Amino acid sequence: MLSNLSIERLNTTHPELVRRIMNLNAALESENIAIEIDTALRTAEDQDKLYAKGRTIPGKIVTHAQGYQSNHTIGCAVDVAPDDSVTHRADWDASHPSWQRIVALAPTYGLRDGKSWHDLPHLELQEIPTEPTPEIQELCRTQGVQAVWDKLAIPVLGE
Repeated sequence: MLSNLSIERLNTTHPELVRRIMNLNAALESENIAIEIDTALRTAEDQDKLYAKGRTIPGKIVTHAQGYQSNHTIGCAVDVAPDDSVTHRADWDASHPSWQRIVALAPTYGLRDGKSWHDLPHLELQEIPTEPTPEIQELCRTQGVQAVWDKLAIPVLGE
């Protein structure tokens, strides 16, 4: 079961992403795999701070996307991690079978994972580009996330 914090984070994203992640979560729970939502919607400023890591801020590079270049900033992506059943903390070991199961099931639920660009915890709506187009970036910058969702016109199934 997703924690209250995970649900709170998830609810900042596109309603169809919420639905798909909840369905993925139910499938994983049936296999005794618990997940947590580590990150959902990010501001462009937060994305820029993350981009600075390993560049102007000491540490390992964690993203190649600046500002509005991430699907997190348009509310169409989340980062997830399996929850270790012993420590009840996120398990960031990409070789763990739970990670492999998340990645294997994601497409079944209309989700694309970030494995191909080395962002394993990342899941996003599969019908959007892997990076927001310049037009979508500008729309988000000038009119906000809801305007992007309206432009993308992704139907929320089940409504």
